[in-house]
Amino acid sequence: MNSVFDPLAAQALAAYGKAGAVFTFIQHSENVTYRVQDGRKTFLLRMHTPRAPEMGQHGADPAMIESELLWLDALKRARLPVPTGLHNRAGERVTRLEWDKTPLNASLLTWLEGMDYTREFESEETAAQVGDLLGRLHKHASRWRLPPNFIRPVRDMGFFRAALENLRPAVADGRIKYSDLRQLEDALETLAFHLGHLRKTRQTCGLIHGDPYKGNFIYKDGQLALIDFSLSAFGYPLFDLALALSDTREDLRLLLLAEYQNQMKLPAHWQTLLEGLYLASMVGTFSFWINSAEAQEELIRRVPLIAQEYAAKFNYDERFWFDQNQEKV
Repeated sequence: MNSVFDPLAAQALAAYGKAGAVFTFIQHSENVTYRVQDGRKTFLLRMHTPRAPEMGQHGADPAMIESELLWLDALKRARLPVPTGLHNRAGERVTRLEWDKTPLNASLLTWLEGMDYTREFESEETAAQVGDLLGRLHKHASRWRLPPNFIRPVRDMGFFRAALENLRPAVADGRIKYSDLRQLEDALETLAFHLGHLRKTRQTCGLIHGDPYKGNFIYKDGQLALIDFSLSAFGYPLFDLALALSDTREDLRLLLLAEYQNQMKLPAHWQTLLEGLYLASMVGTFSFWINSAEAQEELIRRVPLIAQEYAAKFNYDERFWFDQNQEKV
């Protein structure tokens, strides 16, 4: 498949000393991505321009990308299965390009071989691996000394409230009911209340992956690796955990949680916080979908479900994932 970004990809690869390598367009999401084949070696080329502004503008800042790559280096040294960045011919890992008279950043990463982790591969063993991987990731983040000038986006209540504001035009044009928006808004404020009582430590607030859905795990020979740290941020480790749980078969969630807790202790009232952060993540997802033509059908279907079946319960302090005694998923 050809892409309008192909000439720029060729320019970026030349900067990494890989002129003539075969490259194949993958997708345009938060980045433009290509699979690169250079002899027997495979790489991932990223050009940091989001498909939609709601996905964030952090890719425009080379220091933001360099910080992501520094963390990946540290995780790799700690023997976590993650990709790492390569240096260009100038000795830098972020390559500056120009696209339509606008500066654009590129980076080249190692390629992790395997298949997309899908439901057909999901088992007790893989669910346990997801919990273990996220636990190790968060433990590392809680102990790692941040390098000077390390910067990443912040995924906090300000972020979630801004995402909610992005939904208001959809109320005006009828795609979202006002009553559903109010349920989501109340859920965010309920979450804010609970987060306000969370003791802030490096175990409860710190670097997170930001997007640990199945699509960002690679499966090979029964083992999982974690990729795509483009949305990594400073936030709540429980946010990552909530996303992973939401994308895990219901009967396997307890196992995932148990493995996670072998690495990271959960704070008080973690059940309420997990449910609230899941709702916040869905507000963020809806914000990404709001201006996407191909996502409109899913937006119209999902908003009432999340608002009425999940947020409404959460707002009345009823659990939707956990038993009311808060002992089981």
